[in-house]
Amino acid sequence: MITSLKTNPSWKNRPEAKRLIRLLGSCCYLGYIKKYPGTFGSLPGIVFFLITKNLNFWLQGSILILFILFAIFISEAMEDIEETRDPIEIVIDEAAGMWVALFGLWDINLTLIILAFLLFRLLDFFKPFPISIFQTFRGGKGIVADDVAVGMVTNLIIRFLLIKSFF
Repeated sequence: MITSLKTNPSWKNRPEAKRLIRLLGSCCYLGYIKKYPGTFGSLPGIVFFLITKNLNFWLQGSILILFILFAIFISEAMEDIEETRDPIEIVIDEAAGMWVALFGLWDINLTLIILAFLLFRLLDFFKPFPISIFQTFRGGKGIVADDVAVGMVTNLIIRFLLIKSFF
């Protein structure tokens, strides 16, 4: 009788897959910057917004939703690889949240982008209620949910400022 040793066939255990997941989850290794990885990880969200801002609203929204789902998947995979809950190196969630913060804004300019960035980082740091509730979620959903919530609140504040003609 021939017996074979079974190995875990999971693709996440392959070295090249781990490297790719870390590359994507850390937004090209921005998450490995020692000081303020979340701040640096938010910057790709601005880039993604700028790349898609001239697209049809529905197309831009569809791409954003796909990115959020991708971020959940990558965050969960990276959490499994790092074997720790919500590792600090995962910053793809910050990118998704920052993109949500800018999504669908009209009459956007550099001042508003900087204001949205600062507001997003401030809210992400303090995570006031009800945003803090999302931190209790487990896995990739929990990692991404609080940043998407921060992005939504930031987006609403910026819209309020635009409506009130502050900018």
